[in-house]
Parts: sequence; C-alpha cells; structure tokens
Amino acid sequence: MKTNKRLTVISLLLVLSIMLAACGSGNNGPKESNGSNGSSGSGKKVELTFSHYYLEEERPTSAEMDSYMTLVEKWEKDNPNVKLTQSVMSQADYSTKIQAQAAVNEMPDIFFLKGSWVGNFASNDLLMPINDELDKYEFKDKFRKGAFDAATQDGQIYGLPNQLSITSIVYYNEKMWKDIGYDSFPDNWDDINKAAAKFNEKGIAAISLGNKDKWPAESTILSTMGDRFTGADWTNSIISRDGKAKFTDPEFVNALDMMQKSTAAKIFNPDFNVISNAQAEEYYAQGKAAATIDGHWAISYLLNNASEDVLKQTKVAILPPVDGGKGEANTISGGAGWYVAINKNLTGEKRDAAMDFLFKTAGYDFSKVYMEKYGMAGPSLVDGVDMTKFPQLTQDFASLTSKVTFTPIYDMLMPGGIIETMNTGLQEVLNGTKTGKALAEQLQSAQDKL
Repeated sequence: MKTNKRLTVISLLLVLSIMLAACGSGNNGPKESNGSNGSSGSGKKVELTFSHYYLEEERPTSAEMDSYMTLVEKWEKDNPNVKLTQSVMSQADYSTKIQAQAAVNEMPDIFFLKGSWVGNFASNDLLMPINDELDKYEFKDKFRKGAFDAATQDGQIYGLPNQLSITSIVYYNEKMWKDIGYDSFPDNWDDINKAAAKFNEKGIAAISLGNKDKWPAESTILSTMGDRFTGADWTNSIISRDGKAKFTDPEFVNALDMMQKSTAAKIFNPDFNVISNAQAEEYYAQGKAAATIDGHWAISYLLNNASEDVLKQTKVAILPPVDGGKGEANTISGGAGWYVAINKNLTGEKRDAAMDFLFKTAGYDFSKVYMEKYGMAGPSLVDGVDMTKFPQLTQDFASLTSKVTFTPIYDMLMPGGIIETMNTGLQEVLNGTKTGKALAEQLQSAQDKL
C-alpha cells in the first residue's frame, strides 16, 4: 500500500488535540489493575497500557465482550507483577482517538486494531509483527481460514483476531410476517417491497435501520448486497487495488441504486439516518419493526432485551439474491476484522508481557470461552460443544451461519479513507440527495489517489 505518511500526520493532528481531551474523562478514564508477565520470570514490575472500546456497562449484553474481558481479568490475576492501565471509551471515540495517536506515533502498548487500518499503521512502522510467536503457538492450526487476511501486510502478521464478525443476518418476527401473508422472510426483493407497504399501513417498519453513525448501512447491508451484484472477485480486486475492478463498474453502481430504491420503497423506519444501531435493535425488540438486518452482536442484545413474545417469534435468514447479479446467493459478509495488536517500540520484559497477554486473551482460549459459555463462533474452531443447551435463537444462528460462505466486510478490509467516503456518501444516497453513480465516482477518485 502506498501511504503518504506526512499527510496522514498533518490531517490528524487537530483531531488528536481534540480527542485526547474529549476521551480522557468520565468512562474514558484509565483503569489500573495489577497483574505479571508469566514469561519474564524476573519479578520486576512491568507496566503496560491497553486501549480498547469494551465499556463495562455494555458487558452484560455483549457475549463477545464478556468472553474477552473474562480472559483479561484472568490474565491479570495470574500475573500480579504487571500493572495494566486500561483506557476505555466508546467504539466511535476509540476509532478517532487511536488513529490520531497513530498520526503522531504516540501509541499505547496494546490496542484494538481494525483491519482497514493495518496498511497505514504498518507503513508508518507502528505495529509489531507476531509471525515468530504465531508459528510456535500450539493452537495455530485452529484459526479459521482467512482469519489473518486483514492483519497481514507484505507477509507480516500484526495482530490476533479477537472476534469473528458476521455482519449481515436478517432477524425477523415470524408471526408478524405470517400475519401479512408470508410464511418466512421473503426470498426476493419484490416481495419485501410489497410487504413494506403492508407494514407501513400498520405503522410498523418492515426492517429497522439505525444509520446515525454511518457504518450500519454499509457494514450490515451493502457489504452483502454489493457482493450479490458484483461477486467476490470484484471486491477482492478493489481491496488489493490491482486495477481490474473499479467502483464505477455498473454492478457496484447498481448496488448503490438498489440501496436508494429500498429507502424510496419505505422498507426502513423513516428516521433511519438519525437513530443509532442500538436504537434500531430496540425498535425490533419492542415490536416496532418486523425485522432488522444486523450482525452477530444482536444475539446478545435480543436475548437480554427482547420481550418473551418477540424472542419466541424471532427467526434468522439471509438477504435475498438480486436480479442479474454476479454474486452467489448463499453468502453473507463475515470474517475476522478486529485484532489485538502490540506497539512496535516495546522491548524486553514489556514486549514479553504484552505478547503473553496477546496470546492468552485473543488466542484460542477466547474462542473456547465464547463458544462454551455462549454458543457463539469465534476466530478459532472449537469442537465438541453441545449446542442444545443454548437458547433457540443461538442454535438457529449457529445452524444458519454454518451453511453460508463469508464474503469480505467492506469496512474491515478497505482503507479507512475509502470507508469514510463510502459511509458518508451512503447516507446521502439513502436520503436521495446523491445518486449511486455520483458516489461511485467519488469513491473511484479516492481509490485512484491511494
């Protein structure tokens, strides 16, 4: 990847000055705990800083977060000689702050790393490769195929995956759809449009969407719908920037136009661009929407917040195919996209402690806890778990996702600048203030400058 390091620094300096102040108080303040490097053995006090977005107040409704933080707490207890200072904030604030810190090379010792940032961070020499340690790891062969794709740059691997993101599942209320004449979620878009008209007459949204933070429409819908139109080869070409595919290709423009047609058909709630993803989940959980298109994280939310009636009626499906599309029908956007990474500048006992932390919290053990406690699939394969002990929704989700093929998640693998342009422009497309063609041209112009 070509990276203008100087430009990156200049463009983010102002953001850094704002965010370091804004993210340094309240829930964003540091948490200190004692914990040791089981690998150093010297008895010397080791201090590490760890930045992430796993807010404690969100833990009760996030199986992923609880599984990971359970291992962090265990590591701290097992390592009393390490002082681990955590800087925790919302995901949106974290994404802004960590990129601002990267711009001036003031990185924490350990931090969450999004796949789309790897090229820029690695080019600016901020990340520590873990190839040697990974080669020695006893559970290396348990990682799913492609788990390290987004964390790899020029053959170097820069982090361990701490999640398996599955971003495009249709959660629908079976009874509500049966009440208007459909035995299950429709397998074609014409029927979805017809159903939307019927639901609108009842004052109910066919599908709830909360795109206030810009990413949901792209990550949960367009990443899969786009693949339906373009096929995976197109997406992989865009990601690799080999020049074979362009955003202005008619198939991708058709996907953007389809997104705009969906809002024109009033498939979504009218306030889709002013409410958050969490609020969209709430709409569905309260029966104000007949379906929602969301990621794996919605499972925990629905199990904890949906009424007993809604939960009982909730089934899962995938988005329908599209007419004339080049993509496979039985696919959804998914894969590893967030990682835990280490500051390139760590040496000696700090490096050893950080590496030990990395493999004890984001390695196979995470997937094992995640699967055994919640029945959810992680980045490593875990065998022998009895799924019948979990709620029916969890079982249905596991069954569905075991039968589909994952396609790339746009915002996990495309460069951050491209995604910011896409997400902002997609809001305008959904509002009807920008055409799909105009956004495609804007994206290609940005792609050409990389």
